[in-house]
Amino acid sequence: MDKKERWYEGSVEHVLSGLETRKEGLISQEAKKRNSTYGYNEFSKGKKDTSLTLLLKQFGSFVVWVLIAAAVISYFIGHHIEFWVISVIIIFVILISFFEEYKASKDMEALVMLSPRMSRVLRDNKKLLVFTKDLTIGDILVLERGDIVGADARLLSTNNLQADESPLTGEAATVLKATATLSGEVSLAQRSNMVFSGTHITNGNGLAAVVSIGDHSEIGKISQMIKGIEQEPTPLQKRLDKLAQQISFLAILLAMSVFAIGMSRGTDWTTMLVFSMAMIVSGIPESLPTVVAVTLAAGVKKMAKRNAIVKRLSAVETLGTCTIICSDKTGTLTQNKMVIERIYTADAEIVVTGEGYTPSGIFLKENFKIDARKHDTITKILEIGVFCNNADIKKDKHEWVVDGEATEGALVVLARKAGIQKAEYHRKYPRKKEHPFDPVRKCMSTVHLYKGKHFVYSKGAPELLLKKAKYYLKEGAIKNLTPKVRKQFLDRNKTFANLGLRVLGLAYKEHKGPMELENVENELIFVGIVSIRDPPKPAVKDSIKRCQDAGIKVVMITGDNEITAKAIAKELCIFTEGDRVMTGKELDRANEEALLHKINKTSVFARVTPAHKLRIVETLQHAGHVVAMTGDGVNDAPALKKADIGIAMGQRGTDVAKESAELILKDDNFTTIVNAVEEGRTIYENIRKFIYYLLVGNFSEVMIFFIAVLVGANLPLTALMILFLNLVTSELPAIGLSFEKPSEKIMRQRPRDAKEGILSDYLLLRVAELLPLLVLGTITLYIWELVVIKAPVAHAQTVAFATIIFFEIFHALNARSWDESLFSRKFFSNWYVLGGVFLASIFTLTVIYWAPLQAIFGTVPLSGSDWMPILFVSSMIIFFIEVQKTFLVAELKERSKMDLPKRQVQ
Repeated sequence: MDKKERWYEGSVEHVLSGLETRKEGLISQEAKKRNSTYGYNEFSKGKKDTSLTLLLKQFGSFVVWVLIAAAVISYFIGHHIEFWVISVIIIFVILISFFEEYKASKDMEALVMLSPRMSRVLRDNKKLLVFTKDLTIGDILVLERGDIVGADARLLSTNNLQADESPLTGEAATVLKATATLSGEVSLAQRSNMVFSGTHITNGNGLAAVVSIGDHSEIGKISQMIKGIEQEPTPLQKRLDKLAQQISFLAILLAMSVFAIGMSRGTDWTTMLVFSMAMIVSGIPESLPTVVAVTLAAGVKKMAKRNAIVKRLSAVETLGTCTIICSDKTGTLTQNKMVIERIYTADAEIVVTGEGYTPSGIFLKENFKIDARKHDTITKILEIGVFCNNADIKKDKHEWVVDGEATEGALVVLARKAGIQKAEYHRKYPRKKEHPFDPVRKCMSTVHLYKGKHFVYSKGAPELLLKKAKYYLKEGAIKNLTPKVRKQFLDRNKTFANLGLRVLGLAYKEHKGPMELENVENELIFVGIVSIRDPPKPAVKDSIKRCQDAGIKVVMITGDNEITAKAIAKELCIFTEGDRVMTGKELDRANEEALLHKINKTSVFARVTPAHKLRIVETLQHAGHVVAMTGDGVNDAPALKKADIGIAMGQRGTDVAKESAELILKDDNFTTIVNAVEEGRTIYENIRKFIYYLLVGNFSEVMIFFIAVLVGANLPLTALMILFLNLVTSELPAIGLSFEKPSEKIMRQRPRDAKEGILSDYLLLRVAELLPLLVLGTITLYIWELVVIKAPVAHAQTVAFATIIFFEIFHALNARSWDESLFSRKFFSNWYVLGGVFLASIFTLTVIYWAPLQAIFGTVPLSGSDWMPILFVSSMIIFFIEVQKTFLVAELKERSKMDLPKRQVQ
């Protein structure tokens, strides 16, 4: 190891000197200068596919190789026109796939930029949030619980700082960090005075000077070894690729049968070979991979516009199968705009006026205004609130906002209403130690030097702080905390909670001796409680109703007590008569069998920890549910990873939570989750509609040819007609179906089963119902022309050609909805389908009426009297489906809901 890289050996002063920086951080101008010198804090990208590489990748498709084989065979047996037509189809398929994949990759790159990593630094003598890629050598990182470290850095100061370095070292245990100088050869895992890019801060806080960025960081060196690893296709894409191959093999098998039958009857082998190759091309779903890529990319882009950032494409299909959404209360279901309304102490109950985070309001005691600073117990409440606090408030344009955690912001606002400035108190009475909030302890404590003595200031769940308290404060005097007084506080806590208010207890004590946690949070002096209003978000109640209509259960998970949680859950209609509320303690006591029995009837989990969240997810999955779980904290990561869909908060979520999730909510809003579920269902439905359309067309074409050869009739279509038919109907209207807007009923259906294949029984039944209509309709008109009218073969083939094309064009309009009438649905809501139908019609008429193409495709002009039976017979598909939709709506609804078997509790 190069000596200059041993930053762990130098003292803090030596490191700062070597980096030419200071503890207060760089000046912004200097940071920009260093960005130019050292480059940006990002890994050099692996070799990116060029446009040419992306184009050549399209030749890797199984479908394309079958088409190429058909073209080559046509050329060598002398059918050059067929060769050129198949070549045009190959070029068309490849170009469409190339442009759609190129567009999709660009869209995904743009989505990545919507959720960039951020880091806190000290610059210009203040704390700033900057893009992680803009970190440079000498920057001073401000590290807090939940952060992902943005660059390799030497620690300058720590406060119980712990890091999870498993992404780098593989060691599962968290590492306690310190600033002490190390010496000699020290392995990566033992460099306790360093933090490394990509590792997670699990506890405490600290400052660190950046020493390595980008490729020069430890994880950057590893990243060089894994460049070029391609993203795996989603399970849906894999299933559809397999389906395309299965259909292709079936088409090949039928084509070989047709070739064998034709040869046994003495038909010219070259004619039969070309016809058989055309059958294969007709049966192959060459547009299937393209449509899937288009549909997924379009859906992900649409989700981003609705504030849901998809990190993994597999989440898109999983959203449609979701049966339970486990949602945090604060900030997701509620506005996270905390307002303290009341203060309750042993000697007074004070009403506090004001709205939001505006630091103006008055204190009322028995409806009379009071000066809070002249009331000893109330003053102590305000002091605890600003000492045991890491947040602040600031004015952003015309609105006051919180910089930090919302509850702490409310305490800062409360103190400001009484004229107490947090910054002034922290400067005057410096903090000596902090024990950050812990979801298990459910409290936070700090130690300050106050008027020459050390004092502990604590805030947290009232019932837990009261257990740690030995005394209480009344009229400025410290008294023993008796069971009667403890009950008095707990009863008031319960009263506030029944109103749906959050309740926070506050305590303090003079402290002597070590400042470790076990010595700090005991024998406290309990001062009082504050009630905090956090109103539900405006649209959340309606969104919960939409979930329930869609067969998705909403479960509230919160750290609040069960009374507060139940009151808010009732208000939002999450909790209804007969539901259960389970607390963290009850979860701890319940064995697996008991919890499995209770979990389906539980709609609220209160006083839970992140560890409880993981157990809730596992039990719900064991009960057969597909679970979406929200989270924002570092300890939520295991539950987010375990859930079928992990959902992180974009605004208040920690880096660790975002890294663990499949979906990030830019607005931290429950309604966005519901919108994402709707979009996930829509994407899957559109793919199924396309497959429905595709299978009806492809199977009917192949069946027509097979039956004609089987009965020994003249071929109803020429090989070139088959190729044209496949190109026009499989590509143009079909791709438009991927852009179909969601049905109004899509959120009134039960979730589909995650184990369902893409070809459900219902989908195959719908295909089977239509095949006889298309096959018999086309063959009937063909035979009518030959036998009854005695028309030439070319004329009969042209009639059959036009009939099957318009059958499929009309079917494209039908396929837009499973159960809504073509005439009741917004006809012009999807211009992609209508444009495809229009172009397919124009191309067909051109082939029939333009002389140069007549000579190539073997068509003849049709008269008005020819078109009447063609349009009448082909439009019967609309009449047939409309009858189904009109008279069998109830059955279709039930089938739609039961498309997947109802999930059973295991």
